[in-house]
Amino acid sequence: MDMIFDLLQKGGFAVYVLLFLSLVSWALIIERLINLRAGSILSKSVKDVKSLLAGGDIEGALKLLSLDNSPAGGILYRMLEEYKGGKVDKRTLLNDLSFEVSLLVPKVEKNLALLSTIASVSPLIGLFGTITGLIKVFSAFAVAQTEQGIALLAAGISEALVSAATGLAVAIPALLAYWVFRIIGNSVLDRVEAELSEALRVLK
Repeated sequence: MDMIFDLLQKGGFAVYVLLFLSLVSWALIIERLINLRAGSILSKSVKDVKSLLAGGDIEGALKLLSLDNSPAGGILYRMLEEYKGGKVDKRTLLNDLSFEVSLLVPKVEKNLALLSTIASVSPLIGLFGTITGLIKVFSAFAVAQTEQGIALLAAGISEALVSAATGLAVAIPALLAYWVFRIIGNSVLDRVEAELSEALRVLK
């Protein structure tokens, strides 16, 4: 803990900003780890509906889906309602499926834009801290022969290095998490589309 406070003192204002961004990015990462799961988007009842639809029991399928709060369940419920009411045929449902699934993108990619921004901005803030540290270094050269000048020189170099390192330490996990969650999100959407397509294809 003392080491962290020591780094904060040496890094200057930029490190305090980076520490805040680090806390935000880890909060976003934890939120995505909890909520970006196939089970939170695609519930088990969506899979169970397929057997009902294969048997021609649309009413039973709708009743089961009405109790389903998952986004995928909501899509399938809405599409079956339209099919049951004669508004669309099976071919139209299948053609519209990709568009319906694309409506889940904001939910799947929630907070990723902010995570990407933190990954992009953190090195720049670290660079700002590096520059302010170097300014102190060059200012210290004017009195470099004195004891005070040597202390200022050391403080400036320390601020420059700590700021740069902290900026990278914040940016790297945020950037890695962003791309991992993008890959997971695309995988979840593909799985949702495959499951819903399979359910619609057994419609009679």
